[in-house]
Amino acid sequence: MPIKITLGVALAASLVASAQVMAQEDRYVDVMPFLTRVDSERNTERQAGGLRALYGFQSSGNWFTEVQLFGTQLNDDDNNFLPPATVPDPYVYTGQLVPSSDNDLTGLGVDVVYSFGGRNGYTPFVLGGWGASNNSTKFDYGLQETNAFINVGAGFTTGAISESGLKIRAEVRYLRDFFANDFNDWQFGFGLSIPLSQPPAPAPVVVAPPPEPEPEIVNKDSDGDGVLDQNDRCPNTLAGAKVDEYGCVIKDQTITLENIQFEFNSAKLTPRAETSLNKVVQSLRDQPNTQVEVAGHTDSQGNDSYNLRLSGLRAESVRRYLVEHGIDAARITARGYGETQPVASNATDAGRAQNRRVELTFR
Repeated sequence: MPIKITLGVALAASLVASAQVMAQEDRYVDVMPFLTRVDSERNTERQAGGLRALYGFQSSGNWFTEVQLFGTQLNDDDNNFLPPATVPDPYVYTGQLVPSSDNDLTGLGVDVVYSFGGRNGYTPFVLGGWGASNNSTKFDYGLQETNAFINVGAGFTTGAISESGLKIRAEVRYLRDFFANDFNDWQFGFGLSIPLSQPPAPAPVVVAPPPEPEPEIVNKDSDGDGVLDQNDRCPNTLAGAKVDEYGCVIKDQTITLENIQFEFNSAKLTPRAETSLNKVVQSLRDQPNTQVEVAGHTDSQGNDSYNLRLSGLRAESVRRYLVEHGIDAARITARGYGETQPVASNATDAGRAQNRRVELTFR
């Protein structure tokens, strides 16, 4: 097959393929100019250019099959050519085959290709195959011009270099041509790979979102008044207070405030007492419909009148702190009871400590 026909077929294949390019392919057409270095016994120039066109398709996984058509024109080397001794017929020579100048070498073959990355992005490959070659020289050898060849090679394809999926392909091949005395040629190719089609992408696996967890009903009683938070209309109840079914403090009850201390012989609150009273402030805010009395008490040590006056001052000090921190003054009264209402014996230190107290009475 003349080199001009080879080039024409290759170019036509590339034009058809370019109109059908797609993304990642399982079928493709490659068009690849190559430089060949031929066996010295061909009696031609050692270097020449050529063109290869091939059609490839995926066989299985990373395995591909390629049908190739190539051609090159080997020019005359006058210093190296020895013509046949006798040529009985100017058109058909039946003796020993002798290569000559101006050899149009073409070939048609099939290769098996293993692409390490499955042609998905940059990937190297190896190949091997066989076919038929035609050496058209100035001597007409008839049917003997067509012989078998084998070739092996290696190369790579790049990832897509355009939105159409076009890739670059580079390779080197060793070709054993069984024409005449057999020739060993090398071909170095660099060209374009044009995808024709792609396998259908697997349908995305749509994972249903997990169902929204049902809101957890927590049976929690944050203030410990016996009413669950979800039903508590008056949260932050003070410890020891009795409440109704809605968590609101019942009237006409008295509770002792915890950790309310004063400086010695003084009505000045200690820092610890102020911290405790902050909880009382929050509780009274959440019990908006209550009226309270702050009651101050002392033990029996000291003068009765002094104790009564001191307990009143201390009760007023607590009241003032509550008002200053946002409780309506109209809701709170203060009164000192001195040593008149002990809750324990004044004969012991523990008893006297219990008697020195501040109480909150809900009215």
